[in-house]
Amino acid sequence: MRQNIITQTLRSAVRSAAGPSVPTRAIIIPSTSLNIARSFSSTPLGLKKNKGPNVKTPKQKIKAVEDDEAGANDDQGAGEVVISEVLEKTGVKIEKAVHWAKAVIFEGVERGRGRVTPALLDSVRVQLPDGPGQCHLNAVASITTKGNTLYVEVWDTDSTKHVESAIHQANLPGISPQKTGANTLKIPISRPTTEQRAEILKSLSNTVESAKQQIRMARTDGFKHLGGRKSNGTDEIQKLVDDANKDLDGQLVLAKKEFEKA
Repeated sequence: MRQNIITQTLRSAVRSAAGPSVPTRAIIIPSTSLNIARSFSSTPLGLKKNKGPNVKTPKQKIKAVEDDEAGANDDQGAGEVVISEVLEKTGVKIEKAVHWAKAVIFEGVERGRGRVTPALLDSVRVQLPDGPGQCHLNAVASITTKGNTLYVEVWDTDSTKHVESAIHQANLPGISPQKTGANTLKIPISRPTTEQRAEILKSLSNTVESAKQQIRMARTDGFKHLGGRKSNGTDEIQKLVDDANKDLDGQLVLAKKEFEKA
């Protein structure tokens, strides 16, 4: 019994020395504290630069558009048949543009000289509601002269308003039709003044530029069909373009000389 008392006394002493028991708790580490590692870079922060977007100059943008329109992926393998067809179609488009410009220039020169001729209305094209497309004024009306006046007699009365509208839309300097009957248009032509001749000449310059724009569009279309600006046949197309532009420039020079004589 004495031994049991001694044993209990020793156990009590050990418990008193160890202190109160503390339950074990889990230690929770916040997730944000784990994300403290930073990516390593050997480049000092002071040397890093913001390159920004790749900005092209205006010339580079224009060249990019031209390359895209003309066909950036060149194909050197276009056959002779394809080249011949493209050249023919491109040539027709260019010829139409040149022919139109020459007709307008001729009318302008005649107008600048003060001459009253039906040729003053050669460039007028009429669009009828039931027609397949635009037609020449001579196909729907007759044009006569009397003194300094042009008379347009429309064969179909219902087409008179369309003919009158077409003459206005032609935007010919000094040409203003007046309706005098159900199917008759009167166009007085007075001798142009110096200011009017300058206006006509300016209009002719704009006409030549418009024709050149049509020619450039025909060239771009031709290049596309050939496979690109470096493809076979493009040199021939460029020659057609150069010859047409030279012809138009020559016509404009002659027109200016005629205006100087007037």
